[in-house]
Amino acid sequence: MPDEERGFWRTAVVIGTGIFVTGLGWPGLIGRLPFGLLLKNRLHLPPQRVAAFWAVGTLAWYFKPLFGLLCDAWPLFGTRRRGYLLVGTVVATAGWLAFAALPLGYGVLMANMAALNVGLVVASVAIGGIQVEEGQRRAATGRLGAMRTALEGLMSLVAGPLGGVLAVLSVAATAVAGGATVALLLPVTLLLYREPRIAVARRTVWAGALVDLKRVARSRPMWTTSLLLFFLYLSPGMQTPLLYYQQDVLKLDARFMGLLQLVGGAGVLAGAAIYTWVCRRLPLRWSLFGGIVLSAAAALLYLAYRSATAALVIEALVGLIGSLGALPVYDLAARAAPKGSESFGFALMMSIRSIALFVISDPLGSLLYGRYHLGLGQLALVNAGSTLAVLLLIPLLPAALIDPREGKPA
Repeated sequence: MPDEERGFWRTAVVIGTGIFVTGLGWPGLIGRLPFGLLLKNRLHLPPQRVAAFWAVGTLAWYFKPLFGLLCDAWPLFGTRRRGYLLVGTVVATAGWLAFAALPLGYGVLMANMAALNVGLVVASVAIGGIQVEEGQRRAATGRLGAMRTALEGLMSLVAGPLGGVLAVLSVAATAVAGGATVALLLPVTLLLYREPRIAVARRTVWAGALVDLKRVARSRPMWTTSLLLFFLYLSPGMQTPLLYYQQDVLKLDARFMGLLQLVGGAGVLAGAAIYTWVCRRLPLRWSLFGGIVLSAAAALLYLAYRSATAALVIEALVGLIGSLGALPVYDLAARAAPKGSESFGFALMMSIRSIALFVISDPLGSLLYGRYHLGLGQLALVNAGSTLAVLLLIPLLPAALIDPREGKPA
């Protein structure tokens, strides 16, 4: 194998490992059931406080663009990526392992969760930087992008069953599993990713960021898309209420709840495959319109969520239909990012989505379910109605942005 090709595959292994461990090792994926059931069953917290735990614990992810700028501007240990990758991995691993020793108090667990996520974000932005640089330098953006999508699908299949098993074991077992997952990145980085310690500070990054912000502020497609993203994900969420409903009403055990995540992940993969066919045949305008309608329909499926069998079928359908609803929105966000500020603009839009989803949507749905005693069916109706209202924003989007289909220039 030529040295250039061998170098690419070494880097690809580092990127792939980084994507996998920062995704699967994110507490909201592998730890969603263990921590959710710990807060519910052992600390006896209402749904709204569980949702608040995740909203605060994932705080670092809302500022991912800022972490990216720091990684670009200031070398660590003389390197632009390797130092951040190692430090982020060590912090995240230590954060996971700390759960085995910490007292089971709400504030203590939340603070440690926030620190753990800082480490994951640092490692994630370093991996993202390596992916972009290597993809552009070696003309391999397609191969590396396909690898990311495949790994995200694999994570969704692994996390459900694994989280279901961990939820019936001790907190220490979850801590060790999470720490071991993230720690895999350390030997891979040390052995395969070499970067000379010659990097110097690049203060021009901040000047460039200011230019990007000005460009973003003047971009109508950027802000109309951001507005649509915000209101779409603002709908009262059902993630935490569903966890309570599955246990308290349907009496499902943790392993079966993990299986539900597995079938949902399989549905997401099927939906992604279908969308790759649809996007080449329909203009984005119609995919976006249909996607929002499908997202509302996915919420209405929860009206029939009344047994374990129904839950299996509905989770698979929600994964399938929900991904067909979400992918046109991500497509729109990628098109709307201002030219010359593509990475920064896209990251800002995804941060807006995360804030709407974790800071407002899930806590609001949990408040309605826990304090105001809306049933899951009532919550589904509210979610579907508020989702359909987002259709009113589609006419605000520039026609040049949403009329072309995939493969045609916008």
